[in-house]
Amino acid sequence: MTDFRRLLAVAAAPIGILLLILTAGAGAAHAQTVIVRKVTPGASIEVSINNAPGGSTKSEAGGDVVLPIKMFTGTGKLETDSQVLVALCDGNVIRVHFLERGHSMPPEERGCARRDMGGWFVLKPVSTIVVDVGGPSPTMLLRQGSYSLAPPRTWSASPTGLVLFGGGSLTGVSRFKDVACGTVTDCSSGGAELGFSVGAAYWIMPFLGAEASYLRPKELTANGSGDNFRFDSTFDAHVFSAVGKIGIPAGPVRPYGQIGATYHRATLSTSQTMTDQTESPTQTYSVETGGWSWTFGGGLEVWFSSNFGIYGELNRGALKGPPVEANVEGDLDERYTAVVAGVRLKIGR
Repeated sequence: MTDFRRLLAVAAAPIGILLLILTAGAGAAHAQTVIVRKVTPGASIEVSINNAPGGSTKSEAGGDVVLPIKMFTGTGKLETDSQVLVALCDGNVIRVHFLERGHSMPPEERGCARRDMGGWFVLKPVSTIVVDVGGPSPTMLLRQGSYSLAPPRTWSASPTGLVLFGGGSLTGVSRFKDVACGTVTDCSSGGAELGFSVGAAYWIMPFLGAEASYLRPKELTANGSGDNFRFDSTFDAHVFSAVGKIGIPAGPVRPYGQIGATYHRATLSTSQTMTDQTESPTQTYSVETGGWSWTFGGGLEVWFSSNFGIYGELNRGALKGPPVEANVEGDLDERYTAVVAGVRLKIGR
């Protein structure tokens, strides 16, 4: 019996908590909010509901005044139609009147300039009524939900001019493993490698620019073995790119595409050791190549301020060229894919 009672208590606890939350939420749901903006210092704000007092406060500092009201307490209503009148009175008094259907307008008071906010408004338990008294005549905004008094977030537009950038990269090549392993079946390669990229772009206009960059992937490796040998190969590349850029600026966000040329300097090295000989001699073959080829890609940059942003892009290109040294065989014809993400810094105005 004791265990059964404990089980009931444990089961009832979350139900009680849920009922408490619902009860509290129901009480809060029947409270509307009146916000009076641009109030002068020392002003008194008075709210009436159907010609009965609905709340009042005084603002010593002025500015924005928040006053909760309760139109639905004890009525069981979920919404109502109401007229809204705003009166600016002598003595620095602001009166906001809510009148449901069937209730007559209060007589205009001497020394008050009263304005009907225009027609009938649907007020609900979650309504927020924002009255701005800072202009020549009061204006009103009705929002079915909360209203933030925080100033709206302003975003910087995508900049023009000189932009420096740098970030991390993940670079893979398509043919290195095939070239390094050849016909050897027991051969593996590390695949894509991390690295970095730096450069500078100059946006002539928000949608047109040019860029020069340097991509430095980590050295790629491959190793394998056969019946009487083993080998290790490395591919070490430096990639320089010059591209034209076309962007589609949308405020602080600028997607872009780019196309241009690459120049590479790369070294492909292979060390092979014969394992069927006593001294296990090792032979090393190395060829350095260089040359121009093509590249294209695209990305997206987002600017959080006028001089700081982040970016991400995907680039595809070729590394093609003959050996740098004369009388050496081994042209390079490789394809690479690079994913880059980092930061951009606008220089100057």
